[in-house]
Amino acid sequence: MDGRFRALRAGARTAWDVTGTALAPVARRAAGIVVGIGLVLSVLAVLVLVGAARNDASISADEGTTVAEVLDGGDAGHTFVRFTASDGAVLTPATGVLYPRGLEPGQYVVVEYDRSKPELVRVAGRSWTEGLGPVALGVVGLWVVLGPTAWALARRRRAAEAATVPAPDDDVTPDREPVGAVR
Repeated sequence: MDGRFRALRAGARTAWDVTGTALAPVARRAAGIVVGIGLVLSVLAVLVLVGAARNDASISADEGTTVAEVLDGGDAGHTFVRFTASDGAVLTPATGVLYPRGLEPGQYVVVEYDRSKPELVRVAGRSWTEGLGPVALGVVGLWVVLGPTAWALARRRRAAEAATVPAPDDDVTPDREPVGAVR
């Protein structure tokens, strides 16, 4: 049993060394990767707001206003409503209503919709600015976590490089002259 354990431990050590060697380039760039991920997520958060602003602009460009009934069957991401459009069609948008915070099934609310695209509906009086606070908090929270993480990874890398770089010898003369040296 003792021989098997040693063999297993040696195999695990070899696997760990191989993994470390394979991931070394990633580890050297870890701080940059963390910052890159943070930037991508921040841009995506801003794009969510841009999309909401575009939807609001579309609704405002050809706005219809009516009363809608909040329906059962919604979830955290979708609150469904039923309303009668200006052309008499009874509509229940498949994507739900925009800015549904605080709506309860059976409740009646005033909604604004895009008459050319009646699937695009928002609760009257609400706009994309409703998302500014949550998105800002999300981005700040993201950087509260990723900022120090990237800083610590960069600091760790600099410390590791400083420990492996030998100190220059004063007695050693360079094999060639420095670029721009004057004779």
